[in-house]
Amino acid sequence: ATGVAKKMGIPAEDTITLTVQWENLESKNIGTAVYTASWVAGTADVHSQQRFFYMGHKGEITVDQAHRGYSSAGDEKGSFQSINPLYMKYTKAPDGHFGGRHGYGYRSFERFVEQAKAVNA
Repeated sequence: ATGVAKKMGIPAEDTITLTVQWENLESKNIGTAVYTASWVAGTADVHSQQRFFYMGHKGEITVDQAHRGYSSAGDEKGSFQSINPLYMKYTKAPDGHFGGRHGYGYRSFERFVEQAKAVNA
């Protein structure tokens, strides 16, 4: 796509989209990928949309970096998950303690409580 750069006197594409066919060398299965990169975009809820979508034989994955999460779905009923690994981690940390204390969700609550205690001190 052209337009913005051209109006600025720059001989360049604004947006480039590639459609690529891939072959799994072991299984000979064929896959198709669509890649789009753009340095121009309209006003949105985030500065840049950074997404990845994968659809495979037995499920799909959507990564949405702009909104700090991803989702996955499989063929099994009830397998859909909306995951945000940076917000809260529900597994143990390497030291054996609650791992969620390192996510930005836990830290934001922790900082709020600390500040509330400081105001009331």
